[in-house]
Amino acid sequence: MAEKGELSPGWVQKNIAPSVRVLYGFFTNLKFRSRGKISPKNKIVIIEIDSQSIEAIGRWPWHRDVTAALLHKVMTYQPKVVGLDMVFSEPDPRIPEELKEILKANNLTNLSEQFETDLELEKVIAYYRDQLVLGWATEESCQPKYGGIKNCPMDYLNLENETLPIDFIKYAFSDFHIHKNFDKQNTSIFSLVSLIPNDQRFRSVAKQAGYFNATPDPDGYIRSGNLVFMGNGIPYPSLALEMYRLGQKDELSITINQNSHIDEIKLKNSGQKIHTSPSGTVDLNFRGPGYHFNYISALDLLKEEKEVYVSAGRGLASQKQKVEKLLKDSYVLIGLTAIGVFDMRAFPYDSNAPGVEGHATILDNLLSNDFLSSGVVPQEGKTSNLWLFLLMSIGAVFFAYLTQKLESIPALFLFISVISGMGYLDFKVLFESGTNWNTSLFYIQFLSIFIFTLAAKYILEEKNKKFIKGAFAKYVAPSIVDSIIKDPEKLSVGGEKRELTVLFSDIRGFTSFSEKLDAKELSQFLNEYLSEMTDLIFENKGTLDKYIGDAVMAFWGAPIPQENHAENCANTAIQMIQKLKAHRSIWLEKYGVHVEIGIGFHTGIVNVGNMGSQRIFEYTVIGDDVNLASRIEGLTKTYGVQIITTRETLDSFKKTGSTTPPHRILDLVKVKGKQIAVEIVEVLVDPIPEIALSHFQEGRDLYLKKQWDDAIIHFIEANKLIWQNLEINDNPCQIYIDRCKTFKKYPPNADWNGSWTMTSK
Repeated sequence: MAEKGELSPGWVQKNIAPSVRVLYGFFTNLKFRSRGKISPKNKIVIIEIDSQSIEAIGRWPWHRDVTAALLHKVMTYQPKVVGLDMVFSEPDPRIPEELKEILKANNLTNLSEQFETDLELEKVIAYYRDQLVLGWATEESCQPKYGGIKNCPMDYLNLENETLPIDFIKYAFSDFHIHKNFDKQNTSIFSLVSLIPNDQRFRSVAKQAGYFNATPDPDGYIRSGNLVFMGNGIPYPSLALEMYRLGQKDELSITINQNSHIDEIKLKNSGQKIHTSPSGTVDLNFRGPGYHFNYISALDLLKEEKEVYVSAGRGLASQKQKVEKLLKDSYVLIGLTAIGVFDMRAFPYDSNAPGVEGHATILDNLLSNDFLSSGVVPQEGKTSNLWLFLLMSIGAVFFAYLTQKLESIPALFLFISVISGMGYLDFKVLFESGTNWNTSLFYIQFLSIFIFTLAAKYILEEKNKKFIKGAFAKYVAPSIVDSIIKDPEKLSVGGEKRELTVLFSDIRGFTSFSEKLDAKELSQFLNEYLSEMTDLIFENKGTLDKYIGDAVMAFWGAPIPQENHAENCANTAIQMIQKLKAHRSIWLEKYGVHVEIGIGFHTGIVNVGNMGSQRIFEYTVIGDDVNLASRIEGLTKTYGVQIITTRETLDSFKKTGSTTPPHRILDLVKVKGKQIAVEIVEVLVDPIPEIALSHFQEGRDLYLKKQWDDAIIHFIEANKLIWQNLEINDNPCQIYIDRCKTFKKYPPNADWNGSWTMTSK
């Protein structure tokens, strides 16, 4: 007995284990339903004593002559094994005792016996004894280790007292090895408390029998089966296990160790092992909802139909099949399915299924050797999965740490990702391969950690975040607000040098067409236009610097570092042109203005940070490369194109392995205020045929070699091809044609390097 203050196994089993088992069972049900039903793997048929049969023949139990006729009918079809999910515990007298005494007094005892139906069933059992397994049951059973003396009287556990029928031992395991230190009061193997055996006349002629008790979980569902019961210190097999043994034409062997646990159950001759828990239980691998096996009504067999309706799945249309084909060489269980006889059980797929289906499931699992294996939490006598328990615990601690560090939304995504990953591994990968981990407590643990951490973070941080967001969200980009929330020290004047990509865009001819609109219309138009463009910047992880009238300035790579900032900027520029095309007709109809924009962007080293005074500052970028980006945008008007960038930006694409957008090299230009020429590049929104691009590049090569006439030929051909595809004259081609004609008259200096000097912005 446990000392005062200690947690005895019985106390744990009674007070803690039921709750854990219910939680485990709930997740097990979910896993089965998530997996879906599968077909039984072996030829198992259930002869059901259903409501239709009882209505036609009479209430249950039937007289033994009817049962004998049913059993004989089944046997004529040569099944491999027949098991009876029922017990004939008492005689079925047809002649009153007074009449029996009169017949006996007149030496007519044989005459009275001819009218007793028990004799008919006895003869059938005797005749088919080699293929038949009777059933027996207990009114009560217990696990001594957990039930204690009070709930487990020792009558049937006592090795010395012969409290079982004297002929009952023939149904025990034929080969059993029990350690000399076996403790009948401290074993977790299910043990008899009160026996319900078959009547002695049936026991005397039967060779095999197995018990058919089922032990539900605390929530009433049956998810496991007991393969072994102890009685008088001797192990007895279940109905399904004995049917399996008989079908394999082998003998059962069992070994019970010094800890009073089952070490091994196997078929003696073949050596095939049957893996169970130390208490002899197995977790059942259910195939589907009730009526998932082949069912045949007992009434149909008694009518001697050659073909019968076979029910395999509740709610499905029954199909007629030949009885001989169904029953020959099959494992047959005969049991009750009529609701009024109270043999309905709750299984994971179905809360109201015939109890006989549980025995069919155990038998199918035995024949296929595919019981569920379990054990994230170490089971009694097993420590092989302790490492997994520790790993999951460490994972929970690490999850708690990350959740505390992350913001609410990332923490939520982390939680969803962790639970989804665990769920996929648990429900799909492991369960569908036959492993049912008891992970229910880990799901609860991760959920509890997440909820507790989020609640604490809300109390400590959410109010402060709301204040900061409310104060700054209307003035700066969301990415800057998030950056400030993560690091409030950024609310100080100062900056840093960093490689960024800076973009400028401008509406062409804005001054002239704005004069056509009144102040209200102009304001409304600008709000719509700038909203569309700004949304694209934010969607592509950009930072809005400022609006300069109708112009937009933005940059990529700060405050959040981005390796592919040039690619994000280029995607934004292309999407801005596409968005403009989609809205141009709308704005033309609404405001009467035709909107065209030019976009320039450039990659370089700039100063980025909070610039200004201690009282008023803004997060912005400054530097020579920022000015160059602005000049690049101005060149879109000169060259009559939509988007221009620089060679430095193309190099950034290559350096980061980003996808380079369609483009062509436009020119080598010295922008106003610069002495060093910059190679400018047009980013193509509308695709130009490759052959046209080839002519354009060949024209530039000849232009740089001062072969003016040949260059003009290629530029004219390039322009012609572009017109054929896009129905527009190509401005860069025309610019080069004009330059070539000019240089023919006024050749450049001998040291000319092909660059063109701009005299305006």
